[in-house]
Amino acid sequence: MNMALKFFVDFDGTITQDDVGNAFFLKFGGTQCDELVREYKEGKISAVDCFRGEVAAVGTLNKNEFDQFVQNHPIDVGFKEFVSFCRARNIEFHVVSDGLDYYICRILSANDIQDISYFANKVQLHSEDGGEICSVDIQFPYTDAECTRCACCKRNIMLTHAGEEDVIAYVGEGYSDHCPAQYADIVFAKEDLQKFCQQKNISYYLYDTFHDIVKRLEKLLVPRKVLRKRRRAELMRRAVFMQE
Repeated sequence: MNMALKFFVDFDGTITQDDVGNAFFLKFGGTQCDELVREYKEGKISAVDCFRGEVAAVGTLNKNEFDQFVQNHPIDVGFKEFVSFCRARNIEFHVVSDGLDYYICRILSANDIQDISYFANKVQLHSEDGGEICSVDIQFPYTDAECTRCACCKRNIMLTHAGEEDVIAYVGEGYSDHCPAQYADIVFAKEDLQKFCQQKNISYYLYDTFHDIVKRLEKLLVPRKVLRKRRRAELMRRAVFMQE
């Protein structure tokens, strides 16, 4: 089997400059959503229950206001360069998010970024009379049967879309990135994920924007240089498959 480098990239706060999901629920659901997130991070409720509570807090919303809200969130200044870099070198990459597909596809499209593979929780807006006022329906196609930490299990998506010989790279910054970073060979981290990597003794590359990631890749992908797996991550991946 041939080894390949495969990237898995967080969305909120990583591709975007802020956390769109949190901002959405705070704007349309109010401060009750902050309390739900606090309970989730304290382990009192699951990620799925947190999302369902937030959707209940939102109730109904104006679709046009939602769409306008989504378009006001800028992406990282270097993400397009990263996309071009990967495509020029046939590096496979996927967006993995514990956010909502509704705003992910629209933000990517608004920035003229097409044909991106992404995995996220799914949202549909339903209008009873065909008007602008809609209820919100949320589905969770990528949950894990055992772990309730995330509604969209990034670890499982990584392991499903990478072969045993592949080198896995992960890019993130927040709470939902803690788990997948432990299973990655190469980690690009900042903010909360950087602190987690330091606490868990996970080697990482610090980045500010995707420009930094591209510069690092130019050094890592020189001819005759071999990318190496991170031994602890490799053992953790094997342990997951042994449990199945």
